[in-house]
Amino acid sequence: MILLSFFRVIKFSLQDFARNFWLSIITVTIILLTLFSIDFIIILNYISNASINFIQDKIDITVYLDSNAKPQDIEGFKNEIKSYAEVKSLNYVNKEAALRDFKAKHKDNRNILKSLEEIGENPLMAHFNIKAKKSEYYPRIIEKLESSSFNNLIFSKNYNDHKKLIAKINEISKKVKNIGYFIMALFSLIAILVIYNTIRIAIYVHREEIHIMKLVGATNWFIKAPYLITGIIYSFLAIIISIIALYPLLGLIQPYLSNFFNKENLNLVSYFNDNFIFIFGLEFSILIVLNIIASSLAVRRYLKVK
Repeated sequence: MILLSFFRVIKFSLQDFARNFWLSIITVTIILLTLFSIDFIIILNYISNASINFIQDKIDITVYLDSNAKPQDIEGFKNEIKSYAEVKSLNYVNKEAALRDFKAKHKDNRNILKSLEEIGENPLMAHFNIKAKKSEYYPRIIEKLESSSFNNLIFSKNYNDHKKLIAKINEISKKVKNIGYFIMALFSLIAILVIYNTIRIAIYVHREEIHIMKLVGATNWFIKAPYLITGIIYSFLAIIISIIALYPLLGLIQPYLSNFFNKENLNLVSYFNDNFIFIFGLEFSILIVLNIIASSLAVRRYLKVK
């Protein structure tokens, strides 16, 4: 009996979908646009995070060491910095390597190279290049450097040159995420309203039938179920179409993304593949919940027979 009722519910749902075909198409289209908007935010969030990581990867602290620093003290300082939990990588450049890199960088500038020759000695200092795991860790690293027992080895550091840029990056990151959350919430609200009004229209068309079903003893579940199933059909179709349309779009974006960042590991397609179940499963689950809520609210008034 339960199985028979279930098949009848499925039958009524498909009939309702077919009878209101154009309304169903419009509803699926609007839900599809909502999904595209959410996917766009996911893509934008991925690209913004990649951009921020790309910029952060170019930022470091350069700590210039006193010319009179002894090799054993430099080695001790180096080991201490490596022990900092906030440090991602540490590179020591001695005076000779610094001079060699400087000459290679300015090999086409004869004036600079001539000035070096006139000085007659290596004017550059040995230094550490320190990269943090996260940009917000740089102030902590600076505090530890200033309180270090090797602090007397430090001639200067250029963190202040990067401080404003790091702060700007963090500010942009937070704004992008906040805007993303706001847009996702906005489109979720639009989806609720669309589903709610679409099902209300369908219910209004069948209001007399619902009235008669109640009079002959049909349960509330049996009356509501076809509309719930119809909502799930809308969601399922929208998800399938969005997946089919999204991957070619990702394929078009990927070459530009790879060229901009010059990194092969920044791959949108791989990102969506790796998070396929989470992204589309979550979207489908949310749509089902929204459909259940909207359908229940829309049909409630017609379940009361006077």
